[in-house]
Amino acid sequence: MLVFRDGREHVSGPRLLDGFLAAWSRAASSTSFNQDSIADALLRAGELECALADAGSAAAADMAHVTDRLAAALASHARADHSAGLERLPVPDTLTISAPEGFAYYALHPLDYAELARRIPLRAEPVALVGIRSIGTTLSAVVLAALQQRGARAARITLRPTGHPFNRTLEFTPEQSAWVANHRDAAEFWVVDEGPGLSGSSFLSVGEALLEAGVPAERIAFLCSGKPAHAALHATNAAARWQRFATYVVSSGSRIPSETPTNISAGRWRERFLSAQADWPASWTQFERLKYLSAGEERLFKFEGLGRFGAEAFARARLLSDARFGPPARAAGGGFVEYPLLNARSLMPGDLSRSLIDHLARYCAFRRENFATEREPADLAHMLSTNLHEEFGEGVDADLRVEKLIVTDGRMHPHEWLLNSEGEILKVDAVSHGDDHFYPGPTDIAWDLAGAIVEWAMDAAARNVFLHQYQQWSGDDPRPRLPGFLLAYTMFRLGYCRMAAEALRGTEEEPRLQRDYHRYRAFALRHLAQPVAA
Repeated sequence: MLVFRDGREHVSGPRLLDGFLAAWSRAASSTSFNQDSIADALLRAGELECALADAGSAAAADMAHVTDRLAAALASHARADHSAGLERLPVPDTLTISAPEGFAYYALHPLDYAELARRIPLRAEPVALVGIRSIGTTLSAVVLAALQQRGARAARITLRPTGHPFNRTLEFTPEQSAWVANHRDAAEFWVVDEGPGLSGSSFLSVGEALLEAGVPAERIAFLCSGKPAHAALHATNAAARWQRFATYVVSSGSRIPSETPTNISAGRWRERFLSAQADWPASWTQFERLKYLSAGEERLFKFEGLGRFGAEAFARARLLSDARFGPPARAAGGGFVEYPLLNARSLMPGDLSRSLIDHLARYCAFRRENFATEREPADLAHMLSTNLHEEFGEGVDADLRVEKLIVTDGRMHPHEWLLNSEGEILKVDAVSHGDDHFYPGPTDIAWDLAGAIVEWAMDAAARNVFLHQYQQWSGDDPRPRLPGFLLAYTMFRLGYCRMAAEALRGTEEEPRLQRDYHRYRAFALRHLAQPVAA
């Protein structure tokens, strides 16, 4: 099943450089240490360095020096300096980037790795740091800065394992082989990345490549963002392979807002905001974003992303709030956004009415008008074909054309809509799901139209009213392309629930995911019995 989309994007190299230079200038112009602005510049520097290294550009070495300077400023809580000349850095016209998931989705902060590097006992020097691209580029620079603050000798490189996500492999370039050989006899090697993820194969590919290059296993360590559950890793024989190496894990929860004592992440928000457990929506709890309540339970703090990722999400939150489609939002620092807790209740499918249908239609028209993007769309046709074949052993040609590329909501479920004490209907959790590492990624508003139809279980009459009202508000007739998007949406949600249920087998979440899996499967079967426009 395909549920995680390929996050790689082809972007303009000069535009990527301009974005970094603007962030660096903002950080350097601050009269005092500004952690968020320096972190933004650092993340952009690491992103550009990684893209240049992947492209084989000689400019990657110059960017690595800048990444190191910004990492040193962040780790030492110092102001960022700025120097001219980088504007003329020879970058390719097109570069490939991918989102650093920990920074964008999972509240991983670069300083978490600085703190980790400060507490790991040094068994040998120098320390040879091997950052796994993408996010390991930035993380290795921060670890380098922390080691240098300790007075330790250290150096770093970055590299890119390739192959299937569950079976990554690594071949050193001649330059990388020479670097490893130069450090092999005395250095301790630290492999730096987030993860280990579902498989652990990226870490394993690097560790085993170092073994093959003659580095003793006792001088190789993995620096991770989470404790590996060896038995659950999907790489072949992962448990036995992993245990040859030392593992160090960052401390969690060190960057949350100081006034947030109650963690309602990993599905715990349902206890606070929803009624009987029988009505609870299913959740793939491991992939939920961090959410906290303030001490008086008057405010909710949600991680929406560090740097530009959070800035883009926050801009969407403010736009929705200004249009009275969403609650007020305030930047809370560290990638968190603060929302007030409203005197409101979550809606249920039985609340569907003519006025609510019109509100859903206006909301979709508003997103189509205001959330356009130039980002690359994901290959929904490939996802649909793969999931149909995996589930039903058949395929179908579907019309998935994009009339206007936007950042969708991605979660049109009834419980995501609140009715407040003043009779207003507000959409929550509306700024990040359309731009995370799951499908759909940037696509047509027909994805959200399909989501509303499926999640609210609209009958034919309700569907016709919904689509008519949407067309009235937007001027866009989605009917010709809607059948394909209905099937694509359903097959994504089916695959999501099936994969999540397998990952959470034996937990109390599994029955909820199985319930939803069967609901989506029944919808897909009914839909497959009808002609799909192509």
